[in-house]
Amino acid sequence: MPLRPDDFSLRYNLLFPLYGRLPPSAGYALAAQQAAFFRRKKQDEEALIRTQMQSAFPQASAMQVEGWLSDYYRMVEQEALDTWYLQHQPIQKIVEMEGFAAIERARKQGKRVMLTGGHFGRFWMAGAAMRARGVTTGTITRDGGNANVHGLHPAEYRYRLFKLQRLQRALGGPFLVEGDELRPLYRALNDHLIALIFDVPYIEAHKGRVTVNFISGTIDLPAGIYRIAKKTKAWIAPFFMRDFGGGRVCAEFAALLDPDDYDETALMGMLASQLEQRIRENPGHWWLWPALPLLRSNKNDSGDSQLTGR
Repeated sequence: MPLRPDDFSLRYNLLFPLYGRLPPSAGYALAAQQAAFFRRKKQDEEALIRTQMQSAFPQASAMQVEGWLSDYYRMVEQEALDTWYLQHQPIQKIVEMEGFAAIERARKQGKRVMLTGGHFGRFWMAGAAMRARGVTTGTITRDGGNANVHGLHPAEYRYRLFKLQRLQRALGGPFLVEGDELRPLYRALNDHLIALIFDVPYIEAHKGRVTVNFISGTIDLPAGIYRIAKKTKAWIAPFFMRDFGGGRVCAEFAALLDPDDYDETALMGMLASQLEQRIRENPGHWWLWPALPLLRSNKNDSGDSQLTGR
C-alpha cells in the first residue's frame, strides 16, 4: 500500500472540509469528538501542559486537571474548524459579543482602537462577528512568511497559510507580518481596528519586555501593544472569549484603556491580571500553557515553580 504524501492531513484535507459543510452545531460536535484521538498523537505536549497546570494550581485534583486537558484539546479541534466557518452566515449563530458598543462609539468619535488579548479561547472568531457589524479588523502576525521558517509539518504549514488567507478575507483589514515596516499599521488604524495579541517575547529580544505579576509569580511580556498605541494615540480594547459549549462562543470586551493614563508596566500588568482572571475561570482555554516557561520571568521572588509553563 503506497504511503500518503507528506502534505496530506486527515484533519485538514478530509475531516474539517467535510464538517464545514454541516450546520455549525453538528460540525463542532464532530470536531469535539475527534479531540481525544488527535490528543493521543501529542503525548509529549500533553505531559508538558499537565505539568504546568498542576504546578500553577497545586490544589487542583487529578480529575480537575484531566477536565482542563479535555477542554484544551477540544478547543484545539474546534478552533481549527473555525477556519471553515469564518464566513458562515449568520455568524451570530456561532459568536456573540458583549461590550463592543463602546468600541463602536469610540470609532464614531474618530478614535483609533487597538484590540488585544492573551491567546485565550477561539479569539479569531471575534473578528468575523465584528465584520458582520460592519467593522473591519487587521492584525500583526508572526505567521505568513513565504518560507516555512518554523519547520512545521508540510500539511500544517499549508493549513496555516490557508487559515491566514481565510482570516484576511473574513476580517477585511490588512494583515502585517511582525518585523516588517510598521508605517502601514499607523495608517490602517484610521480605517480599521487592529489586533495585536500579546505573546511570548522572542528569546533574543531583551529590550521592550516588562515584568508583571501572574499567578503567584511573574512573567515577562513584550510591551509593543502599549508602545504602538501610545505613539499612534490609539485606545486599547482588551477582549477575551468565553465558551458556551457546542461550538458557540462570546467575545467579551473589557473597558477601553487610554495608554496616556498608564506607564507600560502598569498597563501590561492590567492586561495580565485580566488574562489571569479568565484562566482561573477556565484553565483549559489558554493556548500558551506549553509556552509558559518562555514567559516566566527569571526574577520571581516566590512561586517560581508554581507557574512554569501553562
